[in-house]
Amino acid sequence: MWFSKQGIEPGFLFRDADTKFSTSFDTVWALEGARVIQIPHRAPDANAFAESFIATIKRECLDFFVCFSRSQLDYILRTWVRHYNTERPHRGRGLGNNVLQVDFRTARDGPIRRRRQLGGIVTSYTRDAA
Repeated sequence: MWFSKQGIEPGFLFRDADTKFSTSFDTVWALEGARVIQIPHRAPDANAFAESFIATIKRECLDFFVCFSRSQLDYILRTWVRHYNTERPHRGRGLGNNVLQVDFRTARDGPIRRRRQLGGIVTSYTRDAA
């Protein structure tokens, strides 16, 4: 399956009670080593983190592209998720956010460098130490 080619071992699959998820669907994921967990009926907040992430990736990235192949979509998603997990600041208190380095100190001097990816959809800025 795609996961083994990417070196990913799925641990869990959270899904809702939609009828499109058949027993054979659950079996395929179980064979991959994932524990399939169905969220409760009529509990929209049970999957809130996943819903929030999907909305964010659609709003900040996928709404700007028309993908013509799966490899193109894969490249776009990998690039954006890498940015999301390592460069993009996150909201909230006590998130254990490790985006910024521990020894982070504001630098007021030195040139600012812009790094653009995906045609400018993903942009990050850094300042070289003086």
